[in-house]
Amino acid sequence: MTEFLDAFGTLSVPGHVWRAFQRFGAWVEPVLLSEWAQLVRGYGERMGRPISFGEVEAALVWLDPVRETVLARGVAQRLFERGEALECVWTGARLSVGTLDIDHCLPWSAWPCGDLWNLLPASRHANQRLKKDRLPSASALSAARERILRWWDLAWRSDSALGPRFDREATAALPVSAGASSDEIFAALEWRRLRLRQDQQVEEWAGVYAS
Repeated sequence: MTEFLDAFGTLSVPGHVWRAFQRFGAWVEPVLLSEWAQLVRGYGERMGRPISFGEVEAALVWLDPVRETVLARGVAQRLFERGEALECVWTGARLSVGTLDIDHCLPWSAWPCGDLWNLLPASRHANQRLKKDRLPSASALSAARERILRWWDLAWRSDSALGPRFDREATAALPVSAGASSDEIFAALEWRRLRLRQDQQVEEWAGVYAS
């Protein structure tokens, strides 16, 4: 597939323009969709095929990603069966099948991303009662660093099938290059967390170790 797409050539976008689109996408996208719909309706009129209002917009509707954690739960279950000890990334509490929950590190409500790197084991209490749909603060994320890295290695990177997927998803969504180490991916996660905070003013959660 990569070779096929490469045959069409490449398009370079200046870095500052790309970053602006990323930051202001919530406002840019509706404008682009409206202009495109207007353009298509104009083509339809000139070709004698009137296009009603809403027809183009309906065809351009983005299908929301599914909030799915089944895979991560299944992997955690296999690790439990293998005798591995899993901890809540936010509190350090020992997890069991009965207390396990899967948390989206960067909250789904702010950034609907189900990539493997964003799915973390947490206690049901920490996920649903403490952190909820808030963004972990810089200190909360830093405090969870070693537990997150351990989970990534146990659940994803050591698996011959899921490891490549983990790397592809991290490369696509975070500012890292192919073959990045777990430390580099974590640094990119910290960067993405900061951008969400700055651009969307997502409410932060200070974590359980905050003074």
